[in-house]
Amino acid sequence: MGQLKLLYRGAEADVFAGEWCGTPAVYKVRKPLPYRLPELDTLIRSQRTSREAQMLHLSKEAGVSAPHVLYVSPAEALLVMEFLQGNRLKVLLEAGPPKAKVEALGQEFGRSVAKLHAAGIMHGDLTTSNVIVRDGEISLIDFGLSVRSHRLEDHAVDLRLIKETVTGAHHPVSKGFMAAFLEGYSSVVGEEKAEAARRQLAEIERRGRYARVE
Repeated sequence: MGQLKLLYRGAEADVFAGEWCGTPAVYKVRKPLPYRLPELDTLIRSQRTSREAQMLHLSKEAGVSAPHVLYVSPAEALLVMEFLQGNRLKVLLEAGPPKAKVEALGQEFGRSVAKLHAAGIMHGDLTTSNVIVRDGEISLIDFGLSVRSHRLEDHAVDLRLIKETVTGAHHPVSKGFMAAFLEGYSSVVGEEKAEAARRQLAEIERRGRYARVE
């Protein structure tokens, strides 16, 4: 692997910065988890590595900007991807950008998520930390929880996480950002499907409130 620099240590995987054939790259290594049976652990890490590589490929086919896969080894639970130079959406929103910038980012993010959903992909971890902005273009990263799904419920779960993240972490700009996000989302999937997703999102939120009361 050469010289690697630890970027992030997660519950199931460690992420490193390095190079691949002279190109800046990100190495994602799913580490063994001692609480699982060794045979099962090896199978799970292998399958999840293969699935993440496939989801990245399918997302790019759907027109979504995401890292190129440079190398994948299911046996080693290793995925090497293009390193995307840019700023995380989280950092940009925390800086308190002007209204026009907030709306432009929201619309672009909405269009990207809509392209995923139109292609039958649920990202599974759509937070502002998993969005890279380069020259105004939004790229999605960390497809470790992504699955193939055309279910409205799953797409609404993606939308719920976005809404919760933006409302909780970026409250000063959340209203304008979410309005622009939904506008961008609708422009890709159409108003009918967007409205169905919004209704399902409201239903999920209603169930969540009911569960907390109980």
